[in-house]
Amino acid sequence: MLTVRNLSKAYGKEPALHNVSLSAAPGDGLIALLGANGSGKSTLLRVLATAIPPDTGDISFAGYSYAGDLRPVRQLIGYLPQALDLPGTLSAFKVLHYLARLKGVHDRVESLKLLDTLGLSTLADKPLSQLSSGQLRMVGIAQALIGSPRLLLLDECLRGLDTHERERVIRLLRTRSTETVTLFSSHVPAEVERMAARVIVLAHGSVLFAGEVSALIAQAAGCVYELRIDARDLSRLMQQLTVSRIQRQGDQAILRVLSSCPPTDGVLVSATLEDAYLLRVIGTR
Repeated sequence: MLTVRNLSKAYGKEPALHNVSLSAAPGDGLIALLGANGSGKSTLLRVLATAIPPDTGDISFAGYSYAGDLRPVRQLIGYLPQALDLPGTLSAFKVLHYLARLKGVHDRVESLKLLDTLGLSTLADKPLSQLSSGQLRMVGIAQALIGSPRLLLLDECLRGLDTHERERVIRLLRTRSTETVTLFSSHVPAEVERMAARVIVLAHGSVLFAGEVSALIAQAAGCVYELRIDARDLSRLMQQLTVSRIQRQGDQAILRVLSSCPPTDGVLVSATLEDAYLLRVIGTR
């Protein structure tokens, strides 16, 4: 069980997290941290990974307090930062094997299995400098999974991956989610809606929502409309309405409008996580 109470963090005078509280347990499924750039997602993951200390607040995991049991906590964590600086002269296998030894894992087979599971077995002996950005990201994910961590923290784990790589990662994370608390960050609502069972919405370092994805989407029911307009009116209406999406069709445009009152000629449609997220963050006009 991961428990976070009243967590705050600032960089100088700039607050990054403000009074964040949350809880998560194995079996909760994949949990997404959803928010715009600068919302506090990466800072929260860094604090949970013990990469930086909080200013205030309490964190515990699996019965260990971060304040007093940091060494055993770190043995339970797998972490993928946004930027992972790995030596380009080493092969993918050598990097994983080296990092595994640092974690106290001396099973060479596990590193090979992780590479195979992520579709990198043919690249195991290739220097990292010769891998694509997506392949490097997959190596980063593999290193986070070494030792079967019980708390898995992934910062923008799907960034730079192609369709097949994304599918591999999502399947792998789902198979482990019954035994592992997995938090991943994203600024793409559609990505979160597809992957996650639960979502934590962050804005300006504060939690705006924490719960099931379906529950957040349900809150937007009855507030999403499609409106077909003359494209020449687009600029004017954008100033008056909260619009989540625009589709141009010749001299017309189809707006996806968020509103508590039906707009003239608007057609009520089913809400998505993107709609619900925008309603939470910016509301309606």
